[in-house]
Amino acid sequence: MNVFEQLRRQKKQIKVSMGHGTAPVIFFFLYTDENGAFIEVKDEKGKAISPSYLQYTGEVRTVLKSIEQITGKSDFTIDWENPDNKIYLHEHPYLLLPLIHSKKLVNHKQEPLGMETSVAQLTASVTRSEEKFLQSKIILQHNGEMITDFAFLNETHAWSFSNNLIYEVDDVGPGFAKIPLFDARFPEIDLSKYLSLLYSYVSNVALVFEDYMLTISDDKIAAVPLLAFERIDADNSLYVRVGQTLPGTEVDFLDEYDMQCFAQVNELEKIVYIKNIEQQITEDNIAKVKKLATKHLPREGKKKTVDILQEGDLFILPEEIAAAFIYTDLPQLMASFVIVGAEKLRQYKINTIPPKLNINLKSGIDFLEGDASLSFGDENINLFDAISQYQKNRYIILSNGSHALVNEVYMQKLQRLFRKKNNKVQISFFDLPLVEDMIDETISGKTFAFARDIFDGFNKLKDEKLKLPKVNAKLRPYQEQGYKWLKYLYEKKLGGCLADDMGLGKTLQTITLLQHVYQKEKTPSLIVMPKSLIFNWENELKKFAPNLRYYTFYGNNRDVPEAMACNIILTTYAMMRIGIEQLKEQEFCYVVLDESQNIKNANTQASKAVMLLQCRHRLALSGTPVENNLGELYSLFRFINPAMFGSAENFNTNYLLPVQKNNDAGATNELRRKIFPFILRRLKKDVLKELPDKIEQTLYVEMSEEQTRFYEQRRKYYKDNIEQQIAMKGIQQSQFFVFQALNELRQIACIPESVTNGKIEGPKLELLVEQLMDAVANRHKVLVFANFLDALELIGEKLNEQQVEYVTMTGATKDRQKLVDRFQNDTNCKVFLLTLKTGGTGLNLTAADMVFIFDPWWNKAAENQAIDRAHRIGQDKKVFSYKIITKGTIEEKMLQLQEKKSELFNAIISADGASLKSFSQDDVDFILGK
Repeated sequence: MNVFEQLRRQKKQIKVSMGHGTAPVIFFFLYTDENGAFIEVKDEKGKAISPSYLQYTGEVRTVLKSIEQITGKSDFTIDWENPDNKIYLHEHPYLLLPLIHSKKLVNHKQEPLGMETSVAQLTASVTRSEEKFLQSKIILQHNGEMITDFAFLNETHAWSFSNNLIYEVDDVGPGFAKIPLFDARFPEIDLSKYLSLLYSYVSNVALVFEDYMLTISDDKIAAVPLLAFERIDADNSLYVRVGQTLPGTEVDFLDEYDMQCFAQVNELEKIVYIKNIEQQITEDNIAKVKKLATKHLPREGKKKTVDILQEGDLFILPEEIAAAFIYTDLPQLMASFVIVGAEKLRQYKINTIPPKLNINLKSGIDFLEGDASLSFGDENINLFDAISQYQKNRYIILSNGSHALVNEVYMQKLQRLFRKKNNKVQISFFDLPLVEDMIDETISGKTFAFARDIFDGFNKLKDEKLKLPKVNAKLRPYQEQGYKWLKYLYEKKLGGCLADDMGLGKTLQTITLLQHVYQKEKTPSLIVMPKSLIFNWENELKKFAPNLRYYTFYGNNRDVPEAMACNIILTTYAMMRIGIEQLKEQEFCYVVLDESQNIKNANTQASKAVMLLQCRHRLALSGTPVENNLGELYSLFRFINPAMFGSAENFNTNYLLPVQKNNDAGATNELRRKIFPFILRRLKKDVLKELPDKIEQTLYVEMSEEQTRFYEQRRKYYKDNIEQQIAMKGIQQSQFFVFQALNELRQIACIPESVTNGKIEGPKLELLVEQLMDAVANRHKVLVFANFLDALELIGEKLNEQQVEYVTMTGATKDRQKLVDRFQNDTNCKVFLLTLKTGGTGLNLTAADMVFIFDPWWNKAAENQAIDRAHRIGQDKKVFSYKIITKGTIEEKMLQLQEKKSELFNAIISADGASLKSFSQDDVDFILGK
């Protein structure tokens, strides 16, 4: 026998029973248990069988061959976690697609299972179940459908029991088996804990929680060293444990759970930040503590009577060592370690009794001034002396030699609230409610009575009955409440920010207030806004309060004496900045900032100019009072209530850094309480019952000078030539030229960039982007319809610059359903750009609750069809639609035709706008006339 014959692999002989020449009919039954989803091979009667793969073809053969290989291997091993040798799909993920393609995959009822071709989104939906409790439900979102009864087969596929479909999802990671655990009810206070665990175990899961936005951050949150004094035993030995913790969490949070991520819930900005945890090297901290404690052992040469015992992270310090360690080393460690259990140190002359705040204040203009001290039993220490000692030593030395360990949060609060002025304490009027919480009722009753009345007044507004001033509108209930709040601020000489969601009528509520003010007031008010809103303010004033005389301080129309003779002066941020030398000399009743986020950067020229304006009352209007960070909040309140926060440096030290960097719950709650009375914010979802199903509004913009000249030049050209064409050839032979004229004029009015190679920019795009950024910041999903492809491209470029995720659909788009699925299911995809014809039929886009018509269509019915893409069956929101019109152009004429001459319009323009039906000389004069 040669070498080849000896080394030839011996083939295993397989006996195949063909059963009268035919292979048995088989099915792959899919089951689930606590370990996951598994399959069993059974015949059509549900009896388990083990057929040979050689009897079959195609995907069935592939699956059976794989099963035979799997079971063959398991014959020689014992799996104590899977003693029945079940074939789990998460252990063999390559089986899933052949199983589906075999058409033999069934559930326990032998019902066939199919597969969806588009990707579903795993989502955690968190709602309030009752007071102070939250309920989380893990769902699959697919094309607007919410699927709740499902199980994960592996990291990328889930099976819905109700419709027997398997859905592909983005990889959720190896923790997919833990997902059912997150269908949970838990205390509201544990939201951060819940989300930290969820995102530590599961990847690619979206979050739906009220109006919060989820941000997966690249930043890391560092754990901090922990020193826990656990107990003192009968021999007075001190038990000290070294560990680590996260700011703002339970002390043993990191020890109890296996976590890689931490969820910071920023209640002010309504953002959940998911950050990776940067763990401490505990061994280094243990070594540091050991080194400090060891130096207090008796020196060499002396009899060693005591020693330090160590067991892992636990130290047992004898009484003599413990005392020296506490007085000498604890203050140093307190600077970098979190200290827990300090109350157990009393026998070492450590005072842990909470101090008592004593104050004696006299009222000033914006501040109260006087004396303040902290009492430790019978001993009083000046407040600033106590703060100074604490900052230096992390404790306060009392006259009896004991060390007072004061709660760090308490001391930080004192530092935030009290300022030093000429050896006296000074406190802002706006901080009085916070200080009142820290002192006893006897003192607060005398000192804060006047302030309490003002702050309590906010709570009584809801039940107050008052007569509304006369405006040409019926205010909705929430708008009446907004007017009450504005009027109260006016009466108390306090500034505020009306921060209602866009579309809820901030302008109308403000005009109602001004109508009340100007029943007696003689001094004019200045309203500052982006230039894109000038015409809308003019129209709203004419419509709702025609008796109020207004002056538009803009362009070449900037006569200050003439403006000061009116009730209302409208201007833009740019014009206000340019004219500040004149305007700062005037006295205004109100200064109102619309879209007040324009002063979000305190260092800009516009922000500095606003602070030079002299006025008795201040009001800000904004749908997004804080867009990016709390520095914007400071800039806003520096305008509306300048005495509230002091300098930018004070604000950064007291609030911005503690809240944004350290997630300091105390500073966050304090800041929220401080600003709460002075920001009125209602979202659409808060007032749904008071809104009609569909709300339509028209926004106007004015052409730039270059655009106006170019438009007029082309309008005159076409008007003259069309008249000549009609006179020579008649209307029927002139249709194409007329249509060309109308189309070009619409382009110039809408996107002059496309017909001038970008040399002329139109204001309409700027207005749209402003509105979209406002909508996105408020977590809305938006449809934008445009007729020109160039318009969609320009809008897309602007959204890219702002890093807003969007999808685009035109007539050339092929895989439309994929785009629809992404917009409907992906919480990060906020905007859908569509041509009017493409989006007019056959689409269900109920995730959107806002619609923008970028340029008006010839046929209003086509616009209504587009709006109805969002407003249709399945929509649980109110839909707001906005039409953007360029004043003084063919767009205004089209709007007039839509509203007043629909019969004429339908007679001259076909349904799709592609051709003209009939056209008279009068029609030409109307549409192309001046």
